[in-house]
Amino acid sequence: MKFQLAPAEKMLALSIGFTVALLTARVAYTSSVAYAFYIWNLFLGVIPIYFSRQLLHCNKINIKSITLFSCWLLFFPNAPYVITDIFHFGYQRGAPLWYDLLLVLSAAWCGLMAGFISLGYVDKFMHRYAAKKWRPIITGSFLFAASIGIYLGRFLRFNSWNVVNHPFTLARIGFAYTFKPYDHLNAWLFCVACTALLLLIYYGIKTLAVAGWQLRNAG
Repeated sequence: MKFQLAPAEKMLALSIGFTVALLTARVAYTSSVAYAFYIWNLFLGVIPIYFSRQLLHCNKINIKSITLFSCWLLFFPNAPYVITDIFHFGYQRGAPLWYDLLLVLSAAWCGLMAGFISLGYVDKFMHRYAAKKWRPIITGSFLFAASIGIYLGRFLRFNSWNVVNHPFTLARIGFAYTFKPYDHLNAWLFCVACTALLLLIYYGIKTLAVAGWQLRNAG
């Protein structure tokens, strides 16, 4: 069967192309590889789309679908994680500040878009098996898990592979943060606030999409 990109995936590819073009021009202008990490981070960010796409083709919950879902959830935080790379803004020199602002914002948009595309696929799969009233809670739990992953990656410097090569370290940290939450209040506040922000953006985009569809049909 011929592989085809969905319209949202085509827009994501265009957005990534724009970010890469900005990055390439910056490297050529400054002779510096600052922000080159975006290439790797965006690559990691689109991996969840592959797993969620494959999951969407599963017709039942079995070993295959559970494996695909687990892989998706493992890599899912890498997509919204890209928005935290805005921390690097202003620390690099050589290019106009406005240019670097456009670069980090475009990369952040790519990360969010990649994450929400994959989340949309997973939501569609879950909707086959979950009652309508539980769907927002399920979506929120996914984004909360992503927020925890973002915190672990940005502030504790872990990555998805550490689940395999450092599972006991992660388990120990998870135990400490769960059973001594007041010792790590800042972390939990970040995860809750980040989840709220991601929920607002995700459902905001979905609301705009529905509104656009209604306007087209009204015309």
